[in-house]
Amino acid sequence: PNYSSGSVLKFRDSLTIFARQNQYFKSPPKLARLQQLCYTAGAAISGFSGIFFFVTTLQFRSTFNLCIMSSLWSYASLILLLAEVGTVDCATPNILFILADDLNYDLVLKHRSHMPSLTKHFVENGVEFHNHVAATPVCGPSRSSLLSGRYAHNVGYVANVAKRSIDAFSLVENHTVGEWLTKSGYYTAFMGKYVNGMECHRPSGWRHWGGLTCSHINPHEPVDGISGVLGGTYNYYNSSQWNVNRDKNGELVGKETIQIHNGVHQGTFLAKQTLEQAANAKAEGSPFFIHVTPLMVHYGTCYGPLPPDEYNATDPWHEMHLVDPSDPNGNPKGFPISACPTEKRKWDYVGTDAPHYASWNQTESGDVPLWMQERSGEHSGHICCDGFVENRQDIGFRNRSSALLDLDDLIGTVITGLEAMGLLENTVSIFTSDNGYHLGEHRLKFGKSEPYETDIRLPFFVAGVGVAKGQRRAHPTNHIDIGASLVDLAQASAHVPVTLDGKSFVPLLRDTFPAVADWRTFSLSEFYVENNTWLALRTIDPQSGEANVTFHWWCSNQAEVFMKATDPFEMNNVAATPAGQRVVQALLSATIRLGNCSGADCHVLNRGVVLFLNTCPLQPQSNLLTVFHWCTQYFHLCDGHRCPVFSAWYCEHLLLVLVYTCVER
Repeated sequence: PNYSSGSVLKFRDSLTIFARQNQYFKSPPKLARLQQLCYTAGAAISGFSGIFFFVTTLQFRSTFNLCIMSSLWSYASLILLLAEVGTVDCATPNILFILADDLNYDLVLKHRSHMPSLTKHFVENGVEFHNHVAATPVCGPSRSSLLSGRYAHNVGYVANVAKRSIDAFSLVENHTVGEWLTKSGYYTAFMGKYVNGMECHRPSGWRHWGGLTCSHINPHEPVDGISGVLGGTYNYYNSSQWNVNRDKNGELVGKETIQIHNGVHQGTFLAKQTLEQAANAKAEGSPFFIHVTPLMVHYGTCYGPLPPDEYNATDPWHEMHLVDPSDPNGNPKGFPISACPTEKRKWDYVGTDAPHYASWNQTESGDVPLWMQERSGEHSGHICCDGFVENRQDIGFRNRSSALLDLDDLIGTVITGLEAMGLLENTVSIFTSDNGYHLGEHRLKFGKSEPYETDIRLPFFVAGVGVAKGQRRAHPTNHIDIGASLVDLAQASAHVPVTLDGKSFVPLLRDTFPAVADWRTFSLSEFYVENNTWLALRTIDPQSGEANVTFHWWCSNQAEVFMKATDPFEMNNVAATPAGQRVVQALLSATIRLGNCSGADCHVLNRGVVLFLNTCPLQPQSNLLTVFHWCTQYFHLCDGHRCPVFSAWYCEHLLLVLVYTCVER
């Protein structure tokens, strides 16, 4: 009856690890015979104990006989559990996780017909989750949450390269999914872009660490004789990369070194290294978990750093030093949009302009959040997308599109290579991006970090062993769910010392799967930087499988409500209308709860008032302390920046709800 309990699951996972480490279990014929024996013995003992229980209960009704029956049933359950361990071990997959950078849902949708590798492996032979969102739509917080399986409000990394964020993630970076799967018997490897501001780190827990380095190594602390300025992460043809290896016990093998990839594109060497690491896992007889994170399609220079006059005319470096011809003062205008495609792909989209959706260079109707007014130039009268800006967006779009084809080539190289090595048939592959990207929508010139579809909605595919083929899922998934699913796939729960915030989507990968209404009908995204602080709830209609409402709550005490069925580009904020007010009343407290959730509470849309408001009369001291706790927590999440509006409105909101609830009751 308690099979699903945490203790039994951890026991099962421990047995699975034992099975992986025992050579006997690596022989499929022997394994099959052992499984059959276990199932037969388990069924026989179960049947015997049932008959024994029935007869002895009728004749003697003694406690002694009940104990014997209970013991027999326990032995039967244990044997059946051992049989399942054999099954799980046989089906325990290799896991390949490819994470793109700044790749929005619409870009993949537009160019899918130009991506044969994505189409063949993921679209035709996998499952697409078309309601997937980023937990936090910017690089660092998204990546730290992915690795740790928890929301930014629990991890503490909430702002790119901010000191307090780096300090927070430094406390846990050695104890993330890499360590959990390593301890579960996996050969683990990380290669590519790491968490922003932490590129100099070499976290333990991974068998191989190939993160792209920081751009400068302290001359007083050289690594294998290398120090000073490096290509780092954001150079496509001149990247520098860590090479750190550890044994199964986490002990360093050899010395830490740095590889410098002069003249080799990231897409090329990362694809090659992925196959090399898979071969290492195969050689030692271990399943692999390989997390590869290329820079595509993020902005980056081709080569560098170089003296300004040595950059090629087409190098994206120039986008940081442009001068708007319409600016009478000739001030430089940075437009870092373009990736650096390979020579093979760089001209594939010549003459193609960026699409102008209904929200391009437009301001929403209704109440515009103060932050959006500030960022889009609403108060100043500045027009986002004049001719100069539009031209730069077109150029950036072409380069991002070409880099997307490089990404498809990487997928093709890796999948073909795994197939040739005989590993693909037992591999689950995952593909998504850290966050989305806007290019003129909502009058925002370029970038991410906002709660709109352009920034939070992402491509998300899963394919491989045990996964349905050519199917789509409407279930609203979130990056936080990936961590929980990796642990589920690897049967690694015994080695996860923290409560994960996500929900495993593994049950959704089969041909038979739970309905949306029975799984979850919403997804949460969040952001905490100064007055660009918000919570976003995206709800799904269980019948149609499409988004029906998006609700944003800003730290300026402003709400946005978009009815997606009639407003797919989120241009008509109806929060002030009667219908919108009903949405606010229904979702505000539930959204605030989710903004503080942990574990299973993150899967429930609890529409109760707020957290601790369960009974009246209230205990003044304890509840005032609770209010103080949440206010200070939210102020902390502003990451040391000014956030007076947010801390003020949140405290005021909680106190008013306290009073209102008591008066109402």
